[in-house]
Amino acid sequence: MTLLFPFSDHSLALLPEGAAFLSESATLIVADIHLGKSAAFRARGLPLPEGDSARDIARLGALCEKYQAAQLVIAGDLFHALSGITPELETALAEFLTTLAIPTTLIVGNHDLKLAQLPTLLHPVSHLDLAQGIRVIHDPAHATAERLHLAGHWHPVVKIPDGRRTSLRLPCFLARGNTLVLPAFGSFTGGAILKPQPQDRIFVTLREAVIELPPTLLW
Repeated sequence: MTLLFPFSDHSLALLPEGAAFLSESATLIVADIHLGKSAAFRARGLPLPEGDSARDIARLGALCEKYQAAQLVIAGDLFHALSGITPELETALAEFLTTLAIPTTLIVGNHDLKLAQLPTLLHPVSHLDLAQGIRVIHDPAHATAERLHLAGHWHPVVKIPDGRRTSLRLPCFLARGNTLVLPAFGSFTGGAILKPQPQDRIFVTLREAVIELPPTLLW
């Protein structure tokens, strides 16, 4: 789904894979991958399966190839914790960035701040201003009033009640004011259920297409 937002003269595509894409600059934006999260829990004695980080790196590479991205921007929390960064993860990420061979910018998230050193092929910044008049940040609380922001951090999930005691829960894009919050890209990140506000616009992936939910489904 392609959307036009205030504060920007360009359209923004919401991808069914849970990312955003600016076609004018071929910029792909994802948020909250949380590499090494399951390994961090395994380091604390929980018997969780391996492989989520490798799959997420592969998914990200496939997404960059599918959309022919010329620039990759990660809106914070590429990593989860120092205890989850194994030698295997370091090698896999280095190989990915080398093979990708496009500028890759990391908006440093609150989890990334726990790391003393980031991979050399990443460009870490506190925020990134794109030519399209869009600022990429991590925490939506850091948005300002004069431009469109893309953010992560919240891992938004929408709860759709069915009128009984059950409901459907889906990761979503949340457009609130002048900020678009992306769903978490990582497969082991979990999510936080939104409390929708009257002016919110919420978008979910259904059958490999991004659709906007009508407010009647949310209240």
